[in-house]
Amino acid sequence: MTARSGAELRLGIAGVVTLFVLWELAVRGGLLSPLAFPEPVAVLRALGALLIDPSFLAQAGDTLLAWILAMVVAVIVTVPIGLVMGYISALYRPASTVVHAARSVPATSLIPVAILLFGLGTPMKVAVAFYAIAWPLILNAMYGVHAVEGQLMTTGRSFGWGPTKLLTRVILPSAVPSIATGVRIAGSIALLLLVSAEILGARRGIGTVLTVYEEAHRIDFVYAGIVIVGAIGMAIYYALAALERRATPWAHAHRGG
Repeated sequence: MTARSGAELRLGIAGVVTLFVLWELAVRGGLLSPLAFPEPVAVLRALGALLIDPSFLAQAGDTLLAWILAMVVAVIVTVPIGLVMGYISALYRPASTVVHAARSVPATSLIPVAILLFGLGTPMKVAVAFYAIAWPLILNAMYGVHAVEGQLMTTGRSFGWGPTKLLTRVILPSAVPSIATGVRIAGSIALLLLVSAEILGARRGIGTVLTVYEEAHRIDFVYAGIVIVGAIGMAIYYALAALERRATPWAHAHRGG
């Protein structure tokens, strides 16, 4: 972890602590209803209970498994598509229009269709997350290839490089930073869609646990589950950001770290 990312992490933790303090003061002062906003102490107790509950940990594992599957499948399928669309000039503009139109359809609106097609298991969740993250991955791959400097391509051709060498020595190194950014963005979106799909209709996952506690009026456990989802999301973001820095050190050096 770099000094910059470490400072960002410390600021983030400080922000969370400040939020909890303000929350506690607001509940004690009567500004927030305890029925909708339990005291942070109660949430922390529920958080500790969830973290040692094997059943909840298994549900969280199911969510993470679906996240991994969605990310792997989406990267394998969509990044090559984006590279081709960005490389072939005749496809770039019409493909951009189609992708922007498709990404305007909320993935959550397709959850009922996904349930009909795949049932309530992991395939349904992966399908919904895949649809949501496919478009930013395609777009970033397209933009990365399309933004390759023409001078670099001309230089490569002057060396007598064919399409394969141009792809491996010019296009991919120039497009990888944009692709890595797309993967980082997709990671957060995938988690959001997976939990949404679990809340709206699934057999397993953190979202189903939140629904059960909400129906049982255990709002402290609901907030504890939300905190855990937020922590997972933060961990995913920083892990992908670290991988991005390692995969594209030249891009971060160019931006001054």
